[in-house]
Amino acid sequence: MAISGIMVVKGSPRHIEASLSSLQQLVDEVIIADIGMDKGLSEKLSKNTKLRILPLPPVPYVELIREKLKGQAAHPYVFFLDPDEILSPSLIQMLKTNYEKFDYVSIPRKNIIFGKWIKNSRWWPDYQIRLFRKNAVIWPAQIHHQPTVTGKELKLENTQENAIEHYNYESIDEYIEKATRYAKAEAKEKIDAGAPFTLSTVIKNALSEYISRFFAEEGYKDGIHGFMLAFLQMFYSFLVYFYYWEMKKRPEVEEKELVSLPETFFKQGVKETHYWMIEKKLKNNSLVEKIKNKLL
Repeated sequence: MAISGIMVVKGSPRHIEASLSSLQQLVDEVIIADIGMDKGLSEKLSKNTKLRILPLPPVPYVELIREKLKGQAAHPYVFFLDPDEILSPSLIQMLKTNYEKFDYVSIPRKNIIFGKWIKNSRWWPDYQIRLFRKNAVIWPAQIHHQPTVTGKELKLENTQENAIEHYNYESIDEYIEKATRYAKAEAKEKIDAGAPFTLSTVIKNALSEYISRFFAEEGYKDGIHGFMLAFLQMFYSFLVYFYYWEMKKRPEVEEKELVSLPETFFKQGVKETHYWMIEKKLKNNSLVEKIKNKLL
């Protein structure tokens, strides 16, 4: 059987040449979904007769169009690869040898953030379903959601050799730009769904995001990178709520609630930090000790 490769491209991604080169070693056709490529890149790719370029209106995140794009594939299997991701030769060979025996493949992804492979804090092994039989997977139009799957799975061992290499956020500016875009989209999703979304819920979720990533999932082992990422992910939780609040025409929040919630946030943060210091036996970890000393 054959594979159709699909890549959604906006702007002029840094790693697109290496990304496309690796994808072409695996698939039998490549479809480029152009959601706003830079003119120079568009002209360059248009000269490559091995690529099929499909112009589409801009979207804030790729999940909105993945199901539609799946229908453009000429072959029974589809591989989605982002332009900041690269397939290693060992992964390509593994997939070529095994994919026809399965309906979908779960592949580990190696996230390189701020110049470092992040091995903890839920950033590894970061399994992604990217290679699948067309009728075995349905992609929801929701941000950062995994697809609904049916059939037989191949889950690759979480080794570097089996991993997609993902050049994720390369700078703080890039993180903030993407976080802003994603938070706006997620806030709109929540409004459209009509589900309750309160400041109290956000404060609990934000604290859980930081504590779970930095302590429970051992983000401290990634050093200052792990601390920054846990904090930034916590900040993202608040950012979603702030955009939600703005889209809801800035409703007032009672003063009593505004005063009590931060108090709860900091008290619970101290409690959770102290618990994980004991649970993880982190008495000799200098970064965690500094955090504890600031809080307690």
